[in-house]
Amino acid sequence: MQDCRITIEIKEDKVLVNAEQVDMVELATMCGALEQIMGKEALKRGMDIEDVKGNMLDIHLAAMQMLTEQVLNEKRR
Repeated sequence: MQDCRITIEIKEDKVLVNAEQVDMVELATMCGALEQIMGKEALKRGMDIEDVKGNMLDIHLAAMQMLTEQVLNEKRR
């Protein structure tokens, strides 16, 4: 892996992302780390591990559905 950076910011209800020198491997590694951080925080707040895993899967599936819709909309243009 190479050194890289991703900055995620919410501004005026929009998610802004800036990436520097990010390849697929680095991006996947950082996404996995972020998911673990989210899961650990949910566990600290008292959620059951199976609920955490189910919720994380729901988030992933919703993101992939949004990606599918974006791709289809771009193809229609």
